[in-house]
Amino acid sequence: MQKLSTAQIKQLHDHLIRQGASDALLYELLDHLICEVEHYMWIGLPFEAALDKVLLEASHTAVHYLNQTYQTAMDADAMRGATLDDIVFEFRNKYYGAYDLRQSYRLSLLNALLLGIGAFLMLVVWVAAFNQRSFSYLSPLGLLWLVGVSCVGVAVGSWFLHNLRQRYMEIS
Repeated sequence: MQKLSTAQIKQLHDHLIRQGASDALLYELLDHLICEVEHYMWIGLPFEAALDKVLLEASHTAVHYLNQTYQTAMDADAMRGATLDDIVFEFRNKYYGAYDLRQSYRLSLLNALLLGIGAFLMLVVWVAAFNQRSFSYLSPLGLLWLVGVSCVGVAVGSWFLHNLRQRYMEIS
């Protein structure tokens, strides 16, 4: 892959400044545009054609929209620490549910793990109790059953509370 020279990067930088990119967005957008130009050059376009194609996407309207939208969505400190993924996910993908999935990935993973462990323990106890033809909560099998039910209960409760919080946040 071909890398851009300092002069070529300066052209992109100057274009973003002319289009009115804020300091918070400037370097994230510059990084994105550099990657786009390098990609177009990699597939065979000359630099000038790749630059024209990318500059059409980074018009004054698009840059102004990004500045305006994300200044209302994120404060200046959050904007300085935000990556382009954070900025894009803030609005566009929020409507598709991808943002929620990305934000709650750890909780979803924990819930899946607890559900899996709980279901496995309950299945093992059920098979063992079926083979013994008796069951008591005061036996080791009973303890395993209670641990399995607890795991499933915690996972379901956590999922329910998370969904309740999401609905409440969307309403207000």
